[in-house]
Amino acid sequence: MATITRRRRADGKLAYRVQDRTTGFPSLSETFPTLKAARDYKRKIEAERISAQAGIRRGRQTLAETIDDFKESADWRRRKSANDTARHLAWWSARIGQLPLAKITPDLIADHLHTLEAQGRTGATVNRYRSALSRVFRYAVNTRRWTDHNPCSMIERRPEGRRRERVITPDEWRRLLAAARELAKAEPKQRLSESERRYSPRAQLPNFLRVAYGTAARKSDVAWLRWEYVDLGEKVVTFPDPKSGHGYSVPLIDDALAAIQEQAELRRDGCPFVFPSRKGNDRPPAFEKPFAAARALAGLDQPDARGEVLTIHHLRHSAAT
Repeated sequence: MATITRRRRADGKLAYRVQDRTTGFPSLSETFPTLKAARDYKRKIEAERISAQAGIRRGRQTLAETIDDFKESADWRRRKSANDTARHLAWWSARIGQLPLAKITPDLIADHLHTLEAQGRTGATVNRYRSALSRVFRYAVNTRRWTDHNPCSMIERRPEGRRRERVITPDEWRRLLAAARELAKAEPKQRLSESERRYSPRAQLPNFLRVAYGTAARKSDVAWLRWEYVDLGEKVVTFPDPKSGHGYSVPLIDDALAAIQEQAELRRDGCPFVFPSRKGNDRPPAFEKPFAAARALAGLDQPDARGEVLTIHHLRHSAAT
């Protein structure tokens, strides 16, 4: 990217030098009497070189390369469902990642989605695989200009059938929470420091479940909850960016309040999340695996009469009833 450096000329007046040393292009250096002129020139040459780079890659950029580039973007880092999307994209990359974007057609994508259906995947799951690939193509079209169209837009979404309706009973809730607490105290398979153990998903799972059950909030909203949206004095938590697009506040009562107060002991500088990760401050931990382990330990991993296996999302149904 081009840079602007302020300089003082021999006559004492200020000047602004724009330099660009983008790999693969001739070096440029121009001086301007005003900052506005320098910024205008900087934007111009950056736009020209981005367009030229897109033209060089256009038609030969593979899907795997595009996925890797997408996962380095700001859009990817902002995603709450990055773990699920990464799994879906890895599936696509393993099957058609070697193909250039120009050779990935709606028919080819449809054939692979039919393969998922033949394996017994539900309409909702197939739609998630389609959506993950569609995000990559939107990125390639709108941000990188590596292709002109998104082939996923020509594929209809599958019907997703009935909504999940399972409700966890008070007895099942007690068993699940007891199992989560037992796992939190158990010795992990891998050797971790005391600090790593405290910040592990397994150690924080009981409090995560207590907040999810006590607030009836979505799994992602609880996992990504930030301290700036928690008011322990007023005993209120605000979820500002739920899937519906409208923020909402929930009173913290009893167990949910106690759980967040316990999480305050894990609060650390630079981490905005109520549930911090031992791997860094840019995203919270993933609770799916420890939840599955707690569910099995509690004997709740079998489908109910409707064929539904207990998920974290069912805590939201249970709290709302």
